[in-house]
Amino acid sequence: MQSLWRDKDAEALIARYGADGIGRDIALCLYMTRLLGGDRRLVLHGGGNSSVKTQVFDVAGTETEVLCVKASGSDMARAEPRDLPALRLAELRRLRDLSVLAEGDMRGAQRACLLDGGAGDPSVETLLHAFLPHKFIAHCHANSVLSVTNQPDGLALTEALFRDCAVVVPYTMSGLALAQSAAEAYAIAPDCTGLVLMHHGLVSFAEDARTAYENMVALVSRAEDKVAAHHKTSPEIRGRAESLPRAEVAPILRGACALAERQDDEAITSDRLVFKFSHECGNSRLSGWRRHGALRRRRCGHARSRHPHQEQAADCARLG
Repeated sequence: MQSLWRDKDAEALIARYGADGIGRDIALCLYMTRLLGGDRRLVLHGGGNSSVKTQVFDVAGTETEVLCVKASGSDMARAEPRDLPALRLAELRRLRDLSVLAEGDMRGAQRACLLDGGAGDPSVETLLHAFLPHKFIAHCHANSVLSVTNQPDGLALTEALFRDCAVVVPYTMSGLALAQSAAEAYAIAPDCTGLVLMHHGLVSFAEDARTAYENMVALVSRAEDKVAAHHKTSPEIRGRAESLPRAEVAPILRGACALAERQDDEAITSDRLVFKFSHECGNSRLSGWRRHGALRRRRCGHARSRHPHQEQAADCARLG
């Protein structure tokens, strides 16, 4: 993986936003954010987040140290100044001493720190960005890194792969506990260039935006090389199933769709790639896809317990 950072492009963005009163730090964070968000190896569906710690003037004209962090739900590849709401950093850091903070309370506490009460909700990882000391921070869910962390022996593999450059943080749900764990992990190894969050993603940081971005590139490249060295060729699909007559399939589908208790958002498909995936997993039938938002898909790749009508419908889908 190569760095796409171009000083000329960064300076052009600084000049563009400077004309609107946007400071250099925020413009550089936007440039970093767009580079990360525009690379599908790092970010899918706009996920991930970024931040910068800087000084701004509040509505009363008082200079205040703030954390400008990506707003929840905004697309990193198309980030604008409004997508980096500013929060009072000192108030955020006071939360570190809490022993527990429910998700709803955390959201309320974060919103109470906003300089602009009408801004979008800050990222669910806001506290992680606040508790780490670095000026620029990037967080991504790179597939190559997850391909390492999510192996059966993922912890040992991850620690061996990143031992000289990043600290491994055990899996913890996003929120106060993860932010505290990340800050504690960094304190143990302050010379590291990033953190590997098990089964979650990567965090990179630095005192300048370019280094924070290129630290991310270096960490992901290391994971990509590891995955490439252990890549296995997928087996070929042999044989071809014959399609059933529509007259036989239609009544089964009607029965499946009429089930009052059915709540899953499912789709039946005969797509060749789905056949390939199911074949490689050793399944005798295709599983449904249950949607949980752009970044989460469940119940894929394994047989499920279904109503008989649904079993028949799945068998028909398998046969084309």
